[in-house]
Amino acid sequence: MADTVMVRNVRMVDPTGVELAVGEFRLNERPSSLEGMTLGLLENSKANSDKVLNELGRILQEKYGLKEVRNFSKHSASLPTKSGTIEEMLNGVDVLITGVGD
Repeated sequence: MADTVMVRNVRMVDPTGVELAVGEFRLNERPSSLEGMTLGLLENSKANSDKVLNELGRILQEKYGLKEVRNFSKHSASLPTKSGTIEEMLNGVDVLITGVGD
């Protein structure tokens, strides 16, 4: 059985190739507005992912009145995000966008 952690209605699953228990999977509801929210941007360390996400964050902040945009990085595109970074995102942002580069 995979290890799972529930934090703020988000179910984090350890994707190490073990079978998951059968059950319901739901996406979290999207907010009706981004105004006053903190946006997290997680780039995967590939070329240009930071550039694309930084520009997206700037546009979204201007257009939708975000309180703050916080940037996070994976240490490797081929490895899971470090647990400390995951905790920081879960406790420090209202919405999160991840992106890839190349």
